[in-house]
Amino acid sequence: MFFDRDYVMRHLGFAKRAELKNYLVDNVPSHAYYSCAYYEKPNAPTMPEKKWLGADLIFDLDADHVEGTKGMTYENMLKRVKEEVIRLMDEFLLGDLGFDYDSLKVVFSGGRGYHVHINDPRVFRLSSHERREIVDYVTGTDLDIDWIFPETSFEMARFKDRPSIARKRTMPKLEDGGWRRRMRRGIDELLKELEDADETTAKGVLAKISEEGPKEIGVKTLEGVYDDLFKGSQGKRGVDRMRDDDTFEVFSEKRRADAFISIVEMRVKGRMKGETDEPVTSDIKRLIRLPSSLHGKTGFEVIPMKRDDVEDFDPFISAVSATFGEEPVRVSCKEPVEMSLKERKFTLDEGQNTVPEYAAIYLICRKLATFDF
Repeated sequence: MFFDRDYVMRHLGFAKRAELKNYLVDNVPSHAYYSCAYYEKPNAPTMPEKKWLGADLIFDLDADHVEGTKGMTYENMLKRVKEEVIRLMDEFLLGDLGFDYDSLKVVFSGGRGYHVHINDPRVFRLSSHERREIVDYVTGTDLDIDWIFPETSFEMARFKDRPSIARKRTMPKLEDGGWRRRMRRGIDELLKELEDADETTAKGVLAKISEEGPKEIGVKTLEGVYDDLFKGSQGKRGVDRMRDDDTFEVFSEKRRADAFISIVEMRVKGRMKGETDEPVTSDIKRLIRLPSSLHGKTGFEVIPMKRDDVEDFDPFISAVSATFGEEPVRVSCKEPVEMSLKERKFTLDEGQNTVPEYAAIYLICRKLATFDF
């Protein structure tokens, strides 16, 4: 994509790295992408002629997919997205799905988030449908709550040698794998949140969760859920029995137990799921940002890194391209700006300011300022 054209130049191929570099220098694109797919003839003019061989598995995570980023500053937004991409890698990709550390590459997109590339022969030939199954696992789509809380049958009583059979729910355990362990952790976090609050606040939390669901739970039922958890029975609070004994049998009525399951499904699943741009991950021919290129809306460099580099990565230091130096440049700011780049804080007034070249690039690309001739 270019600054001076309204179309995308596609179907390009380069036999050598130097050819690609020369093309970028000569044409100065605003954004540069490459395909996650492998082809026999990548520069063929039509998709069938390219002859698809396989594709990397890509996870794209930016601010649009992360809850709570709305209204944040750009700096805080990127910190929040980084937290989620770390959780995506550690819990799901390296954890549950068992991808090898060496097959995983993280790329700061230069804009609003990160891409995670899985370069593993086991995923190369996966179809879009199969990749979507991976997305569904990460995001908890169609997670079967009856699988999380399975029912077991037990003999409650006998009458004339005929057993009376009842059913009870089983609590997921921390020793379980995958989503059961994840949901149990989330349940424990929810119980701690309710326990730390006073009774009025805790009941308000339960009511708010209920309001967000497809079917609102009655006030009396929610009060009953709270009472069963925190006002105790059998000499021990329900919440303590739930934690200590891994039991779900703490509710005095079935409707209260069902209400708690609904609360868990609405709140816990939402907090424990991973995030990714679903169309990107399921796409077997996706165009993704070219590492080491520049992002046209920030001027930041698209930085590839390993998992262990992510915590200490600061785009406002490491993604400021060394191509742009300290030469003074005059810019005209549309409004006052406060920012930090390369460990230097800038406080700029509306109107004309003089800043280093690297800061001018950032301001102009983000449309916070214009070049002052």
